[in-house]
Amino acid sequence: MAKADMLNRLINTLTKAEKRYFRLYTSLQQGSKDYVHLFDLLEKQSFKNAAAIKEIFLQQHAGSSYEVCSKYLYKILLDCLLHLRLQRDQTAIITTGILKADILFERSLHEEALKQLQKIQGLAGERENELLLLWAKQQEIRLLNQLNFPDLTEAVLLQKQANINLSLKKLQQHHEQTSLYEILRHRLLYQGMARSVRQQEALDGLVTQEEILAASATPAVRKTHLLFQAHYFLITGDYTAALQLFHDLEILFETHAYLFDDTPADHLLVIEGILDSLRAAKRYKELHSFLDKVRRFKSDGAYFEVMVQRLLFIYELGSYIDSGNFPAALILQKQFAVTLQKSMHLLDIGKQAEIYLYQALVHLGNDDINQAHNAIDQVLQQSNLYSSLPIYRTFRLVHLLIQYELGNYEYIRYETRAFRRHLQPDSKRSYLLERTVIKFLSGGEVPAVTTIRLALWKKVNTSFDKIRADKYERQQLKLFDFSSWIEAKLKKKPLGEVLKEKYEREY
Repeated sequence: MAKADMLNRLINTLTKAEKRYFRLYTSLQQGSKDYVHLFDLLEKQSFKNAAAIKEIFLQQHAGSSYEVCSKYLYKILLDCLLHLRLQRDQTAIITTGILKADILFERSLHEEALKQLQKIQGLAGERENELLLLWAKQQEIRLLNQLNFPDLTEAVLLQKQANINLSLKKLQQHHEQTSLYEILRHRLLYQGMARSVRQQEALDGLVTQEEILAASATPAVRKTHLLFQAHYFLITGDYTAALQLFHDLEILFETHAYLFDDTPADHLLVIEGILDSLRAAKRYKELHSFLDKVRRFKSDGAYFEVMVQRLLFIYELGSYIDSGNFPAALILQKQFAVTLQKSMHLLDIGKQAEIYLYQALVHLGNDDINQAHNAIDQVLQQSNLYSSLPIYRTFRLVHLLIQYELGNYEYIRYETRAFRRHLQPDSKRSYLLERTVIKFLSGGEVPAVTTIRLALWKKVNTSFDKIRADKYERQQLKLFDFSSWIEAKLKKKPLGEVLKEKYEREY
């Protein structure tokens, strides 16, 4: 990312409190304040590129160096953010505490330095931060060594060394456990849900290893264990078990909030896990109740604000789509349009793709096919970025639905041949859902005779019954009920009406 873009993003993600501190900090500085004027310019206006920023800045500040001002502004902003972090972040406070001990020792305040390290060890131990606890213990031994171990018996020294070894073992165990969780999440993100016995067996091997490592009952170990188990059940489609584990994590957050201070994204994962499990289990009343709780979630900074907004958008919109209430979904989409568009760049490509998919589904349900096509094209036109994501296959399927709505049957036949070449993920076997949808689309325009259409629906629905009965296959229906779209085509009904009937029949 270019330096100008980095500076622009840094300014656009500042909170009001951070901006106030920046202005307070700079008001105390002496000398030229051209960098403050550059800050004002970037805060108040939007620019197409770095060249446009530079041009406007130099028009207002002839003789100034844009490059020098932008670099200095970037440095000052980071200094301000670091200072604020040091005031409230416990990990930063513990880290600076260790550095303070070094300063005290260098000034021959040896006793005070050792007291400082004892205090820091207590804080790190309370927060189960083994990395900083290890650092503080090692610093203590180093300082004692430089002082020739005053009033320290060999037995006490051996105990201190044993404590360091214990911290090293805990760190190694935590690293191994966290590594397994990271592998599991990577598979979820880039391979998607388990859709075969073979894929689940590969996951089961990770579970066996993780359970051995999770034998310790400390809250920190329990947190990683619960995250691992919850995501395992998400991937394998056991949403009831996943939901219970995510609720356990929420309780752990309430009782041991410090475990999430260094990794606030983990708390967002817990919240999304609960929402995802509730929607997959079709527990919509609980879903809306939990969304109310998410609305009260206190976010810190622009990134977490847009993450919370994304959760509210995706899961409330998803419940409207599932129930066929596309008019309400469109209203909600318009309410979130400005917020999401402004901050979309802060989300990773997987989350951006998810938002575009839901936007396309809303337009599809409202028969605004051109807008649905535009939303899908946001991803398909950049396939090199998105093609590695599991959700990309859903995009291609929805793209074919849109082409069907437009009557481009020849194009569909061409595309389905290309699509089939990518449907060989497991033992040269394509998934039943994709095969069923593609087979219907390849048939071209629906028959005009009602009895033929209903007979065709009966045949297609038999395949969908098999999909719904298969715990691996049915996971793809969580994003969108393709069977309802085909039913709507063959019964000549609006998609919203078919989904509403199914929703009322089942719930």
